[in-house]
Amino acid sequence: MEQYMDMSMDLLDKSESSSSSPPEPVSMAKFNELINTIDIWRSEMNSNMVSIRDDIKGSLSEIQAEIKSLRKDYTSLKQDVCNMNTEIACIQHSLQYQTEDYNALKKRVDDLARTANDQTMTATSNLMSRIDSLEQQARQTNVEICGVPERRNENLVGILEAISKSIHHPFTKGDLVAIHRVPHAHQGSNRPKNIIAKFTTRIQRDNILAAYRKTKSLKSDQLGIEGTPSAIYLNEHLTLQKKQLLRKCRETVRELNCKHVWIRNSTILVRETDDSPALAIRGEGDLEKLKNHKRK
Repeated sequence: MEQYMDMSMDLLDKSESSSSSPPEPVSMAKFNELINTIDIWRSEMNSNMVSIRDDIKGSLSEIQAEIKSLRKDYTSLKQDVCNMNTEIACIQHSLQYQTEDYNALKKRVDDLARTANDQTMTATSNLMSRIDSLEQQARQTNVEICGVPERRNENLVGILEAISKSIHHPFTKGDLVAIHRVPHAHQGSNRPKNIIAKFTTRIQRDNILAAYRKTKSLKSDQLGIEGTPSAIYLNEHLTLQKKQLLRKCRETVRELNCKHVWIRNSTILVRETDDSPALAIRGEGDLEKLKNHKRK
């Protein structure tokens, strides 16, 4: 094709160069040669155009096939996404149902646990109260003697006889079932161990306590015990639970400036003033009532 272009340029150059001189007559042979050259050029251009058109058609066919494949893949992907959305919706619904079911079950378990815990605490409290009552009943003939100095090879019966003499209450060995010292509830205490005297009847226990209260004061030197005189106390033999309640009650009485606190028949009694009625304290709930009443 470049050859024909060169030929046409030569012809043009010749025509331009001849323009300055008078035109020469063109022969028929020259004209026919030019026509043939143009026809050849046109034929080759048409051939090239057909080749280019075929190439474009082939490329377009490939592109169309690729687009068709992409559309098919897109349709398949769209369907997969739709199916996945459906599955996700089902999973979410199932998860929501499981969550609601779990929450309902958890609430039921929590309610049952709370109820069981309340019932257990109530039953435990009732059982402990019952045990404490039975323990206190077993101690209803006991006297607890506090503050008696300990001596090696001491005669506890003789000490009890000396106490009976000091408080002016007749006592015979036949009235006594047993007498012994007991360990401290709290280890490490330097105080003498308390003495527990068990009598045959509750009346005998009450009589000796009544005689002690009338005396109002009893010291170790009155019992013939050598050394620095120390105060000696006689009390009803309370359970550990009642002793703890009595300690809290005394703290509350000091806090509220109440007048009296004492024990009668294993019951803690409080009197706010000399003229006010006695209040029975059987548990910490009664202490709270006393506090609320005093604060009003």
